[in-house]
Amino acid sequence: MARADAPRSTLLLAVKMALRFGLPLIGLLVFGRAVLLSVGGDIEHGLFALGVILILAGFTSKLVPRA
Repeated sequence: MARADAPRSTLLLAVKMALRFGLPLIGLLVFGRAVLLSVGGDIEHGLFALGVILILAGFTSKLVPRA
């Protein structure tokens, strides 16, 4: 029975890691771009908000069940 659960647990682990590290990394990139644009005078409030939302979305990895 443990062999049948191995692919499922691997998939859950991959989803959990993507949510934990992928979304915050993308959020930092978006937030950094918004900061660079704001230095030039073009303040994009939507980019700041999107960056923060993506960073906070990294906490959704806690919703993935344990393998």
